[in-house]
Amino acid sequence: MPRTLPINPRFRRIFQSLSGADLAAPDPAELSLEDLGLGDSQQIRGGLLFGTYSHQGLERGLRAYGLLQRAEERVGPMELRIQGEDPFRPRIVLWSRRFYAPVADISLRMATGAEVGLGGPLSTVPLLYVDALLLQNPGRSFDWHRPPLPGQSHPGLALSAPLLELLMLMARRIGAEGLALTPSTYAAATVYDRRFLFVDGEAQGRFLALRDAGDSRPRWLVAWAVELGCMRDAEGQHVPFTPMPMLAPFSPRLRDAFEMKEWLEGREKTGRRLLTLDEEALRQRFPWERMPPGPPPERFADLLGYDPLAPVLAH
Repeated sequence: MPRTLPINPRFRRIFQSLSGADLAAPDPAELSLEDLGLGDSQQIRGGLLFGTYSHQGLERGLRAYGLLQRAEERVGPMELRIQGEDPFRPRIVLWSRRFYAPVADISLRMATGAEVGLGGPLSTVPLLYVDALLLQNPGRSFDWHRPPLPGQSHPGLALSAPLLELLMLMARRIGAEGLALTPSTYAAATVYDRRFLFVDGEAQGRFLALRDAGDSRPRWLVAWAVELGCMRDAEGQHVPFTPMPMLAPFSPRLRDAFEMKEWLEGREKTGRRLLTLDEEALRQRFPWERMPPGPPPERFADLLGYDPLAPVLAH
């Protein structure tokens, strides 16, 4: 199987130390819908999330792994909100009490292999599917040390790696054989590719070809080049990023799917394409209005066509 990062050994030890009773602890009786800020949504009371987690138990788990504490160090006090009528399709929100905005917003559901493109015996494999995932620091603004990526409204929290590990461990605990998601942008795929592989081998190859075409340039710049249609093949044709399902497999049979001849040949077929970044197109299309104020780093000024005498764009 193509190499992906293993789960942090410390997290594995914490996972083993948390019992089902720890995670299924009942919610405090005095906690009302209004207290949780759920409006007309229903908090999940009649059933545990995925048959395993209560509100209190999920918060206990997040603190045991240190995720809540690390987020609070960045944005201050937070509260955990859970909404949704179906305990197998929850929406989990970490809400900043200081900034009145979500810090993390995650929508999950149970799925099967067929829903991500797996066939044959793997079509019925149980998966935990991430329908939506937002991580942001609403108290920070972008700067040229951390420019915005396509689709970002606020800088991230630098917590995507531990959060994905926790979701993988959650998937294992509820009996799923893998964690699946579909990145909406190339930038999102670069966050996931250390732990996830595209279910379709040709999609994996196309992603690798786009990444290689970045030629050691920073991730944010390559992400904008892909978003703005500035990647070209040998014939000069635009090469887009197409959202496709990705999977972090746990079970041997799912791992074996990424060793199959068809998957490997598909990756090889598209991955060896030589793509180039069209610098002239990038200069013409670069979204200065979305960028931080002031000049970009000197090493990028020429590439981006920065003109210090041009009128200042509104931000």
